[in-house]
Amino acid sequence: MEVFLFGTLLHRPVFEVVAGAPGQWRPARRARHRVARVKGQSFPMMAEGGAAAYGALVSGLDPQALDRLHFYEAAFDYVPAEIEVLDAAERPVTALAYLPKPGRWQAASEDWSLGNWIAGQGALTVEAAREAMSLFGKVPAVEMGRRHGQILSRAAARLRGAGTPPVGGPSRADVALQARRHPYMNYFAAEELDLSFRRFDGTMSPVVERAVWVAGDVALVLPYDPVRDRVLLIEQFRPGPYLRNDPSPWLLEPIAGRVDPDESPQEAARREAMEEAGVTLNRLDPIADSYVSPGTTTEHFHLYLGLADLPDDLPGLGGRADEAEDIRSLLMDWSEFDARLTARGFRLIPLELAGHWLARNRERLRASA
Repeated sequence: MEVFLFGTLLHRPVFEVVAGAPGQWRPARRARHRVARVKGQSFPMMAEGGAAAYGALVSGLDPQALDRLHFYEAAFDYVPAEIEVLDAAERPVTALAYLPKPGRWQAASEDWSLGNWIAGQGALTVEAAREAMSLFGKVPAVEMGRRHGQILSRAAARLRGAGTPPVGGPSRADVALQARRHPYMNYFAAEELDLSFRRFDGTMSPVVERAVWVAGDVALVLPYDPVRDRVLLIEQFRPGPYLRNDPSPWLLEPIAGRVDPDESPQEAARREAMEEAGVTLNRLDPIADSYVSPGTTTEHFHLYLGLADLPDDLPGLGGRADEAEDIRSLLMDWSEFDARLTARGFRLIPLELAGHWLARNRERLRASA
């Protein structure tokens, strides 16, 4: 039986990653329906009442390709159903289409545009689909769906990484990847790589195994009030110091959070400042775009100083309840902050880096305030 596509799988790069096969395509439509955007989402569903829902019939798919499609669609609560569509010659054809489970999604009033979606989400979806489909046959579809938000975050980070201007010298072309494994994938992910790289004498290294902790990009911001000459820090429990047997696993930090797939690092910094401390940032000054520990993790920091109004009556507690965050804000005058910074009283490199940057630029910022 042919498959009728009407949504994101009409983007052939996505389809071929998901199905693992190109298939044979021909145009088709479902009468008296429309392709509507799902409320609150970027993907579509078919809804009754339109002139026609246009799409494509795909044939030539083997059982594994169909299983792969079922797995991908089931992650978002779409299930295969037999429907009747019309091919280009107006002949009725019974086909499989992926429709949402009853009551799962609601159609928005506006129609969904494939072209607009490809322009805004196409590359990200292709990149995320590669990781999502690596879970095929390893976890249930519902589990892949649960992880998909983090899969998108990691995919967006890889796209930002690919867009980084080269600095000269050896490049990705000087690395030969032999094998890639995913021993763990959840909120974070671990990958094992077998690769060789070009050495400085021009020869290739032996094949070596490397393990990498894969994470998305992070936006961090130190809020500073140049009029009151004070900074805002946050404090929260951290499992890393706890596992290191640190007797004090609560750390003072700048505001920080994951960059969501649909936002820029600057937008993430502003969002996190409001979520964690109730602070509106007036301006962001970039401090660093840097790797944290490039030998062990993909994590990349976008660090900013955020000019803000920091009165005494800011909310003292913040964080998202759905993420079990318990965050306390602390206002600190510059003299106290600088003394602690000089005495190495902070235990977080991004905070120390932001503090030293502020020390170099503080007078300029105060003069222009």
